[in-house]
Amino acid sequence: MNPFLTADYRDGRVRIGSKTYASGAYAVHLLNQYYRNDTAARLSVYKQHGWNAAEQIAAGHLKETDFISAGTEIGLILDTLPMLKPFDQFNIDGERNRISDLFSENNAKQIADFFHRRSIMESKSQIELDLDLLPPEYDKKFFKDANMLIADISDTLAFYNAVSDNMREAFMKLQNFVTRVDEAERFDEEHLLPIALEVFGTVPFPVTTEYVPIKKNAKSKAYTLARRLYFDSYYSFVMTDFFEGLHHGHYPRRCRICKKYFLMTSARRQQYCNGFSPYEVRGKRVTCRKYAASINRKELAAADPVVDIYNRRCSAIRTEKGRKTITKEFAKAAQTLAKEYKLKAQQDAAYASRQYAVDMSRERLYAETDKRLK
Repeated sequence: MNPFLTADYRDGRVRIGSKTYASGAYAVHLLNQYYRNDTAARLSVYKQHGWNAAEQIAAGHLKETDFISAGTEIGLILDTLPMLKPFDQFNIDGERNRISDLFSENNAKQIADFFHRRSIMESKSQIELDLDLLPPEYDKKFFKDANMLIADISDTLAFYNAVSDNMREAFMKLQNFVTRVDEAERFDEEHLLPIALEVFGTVPFPVTTEYVPIKKNAKSKAYTLARRLYFDSYYSFVMTDFFEGLHHGHYPRRCRICKKYFLMTSARRQQYCNGFSPYEVRGKRVTCRKYAASINRKELAAADPVVDIYNRRCSAIRTEKGRKTITKEFAKAAQTLAKEYKLKAQQDAAYASRQYAVDMSRERLYAETDKRLK
């Protein structure tokens, strides 16, 4: 297997290159990107010559014009592929150079020469071969190099010929799963997995695994263990990303306001995303969740991560005040600060998604409260 995609998975996170996301994020990206900018349609156009070249090589002959045109088609695929994550992190220029070198006239001639020489070898009797009565056309190094070249070309054609079909198949199944999510009694792995297995089935796909040390985060000096997975197809990658996410309680949903897909990372019955709504409230841009609330489609507070974090923190403050581990004055100041953070998170989607939970942690909230009281 010649891997075209590599990803490191650890603790519900996936890292490819320099980017780290919650596992399942790439599956959600596919759902949102499929029709955007005609990504799927563009990728599906360029594969006729690739198919022809692959079939010819498998049959033991090669038409040079199809072979050269297959390389040209892959170049056109590379114009569109970066629209689809994680291919935006590909070294596209480097891949173009590799494809240009691989699908060259010289290689076409070498492959044609190899097939010709091989046919002569196959015409010899087994007795002649056993006695090493080999024809002058046989060259051990030439045969070895040609076989390696053909293997590289075949793997490359298999990947690029299939990428649009992989994309379509994965999209259709993911879309089907999203429409059935509400069938689950609870939104956790135990209840969502049976639906996923019905939708996706248990068709195996080749994935190579190794365990590698990676830093816990960008600033950390300490290392931890991650599974590095190698994929030879886009389908095997995006399906692995989906199931890795599901294992950690991550699953795709579709926002009822903007109709975009988003990744849930908890079992809450959240129906609206935290992205900006296509509609305004009083002339201002607001999140889909806030817009839903403004038109009386507000979700239960328990399903709102901002409110949920606030309620849990205030409950913990009340408990500590009751146990007299903090004073009444400190508890009141901490609750006031927590409310400020909550209001800010409800107004600022970027703050809500990146910093809010950190500021509401006991350590950070109490440290800031202590500063204010001093």
